[in-house]
Amino acid sequence: MFEPGHLHINRMRLLPSDSGFSIDIHYTIADQCRAVEFSVDGTINDAEVHEHFSLPRDTAFNFASNIDHILRRHGVLTPEFMSLKAHHEYDAVFEDIRARLHAWNGEPIDSSHLG
Repeated sequence: MFEPGHLHINRMRLLPSDSGFSIDIHYTIADQCRAVEFSVDGTINDAEVHEHFSLPRDTAFNFASNIDHILRRHGVLTPEFMSLKAHHEYDAVFEDIRARLHAWNGEPIDSSHLG
């Protein structure tokens, strides 16, 4: 479920061998539109998770990769996170971040942020 500044995603564990999670992703614009701060809180495979990360303005739209890495560290496979049924919610997050940063298509990326 998306609302500006927040995305909640979950997946129920149907079988003991399945992965399950319920996480809240909150994000705010920081450092005068030069970065986006993210917090991921909730449960992943029945373990409490509280993680934070920051992305520079030019790579903030790659937030899903960072969240995917958090989920994988806790045993969740990539396809379970990036389900097509929730794609419209990810699109809404991208648009919200773009609007908050006053970003535009084709804005250059600092290559030092790609490592």
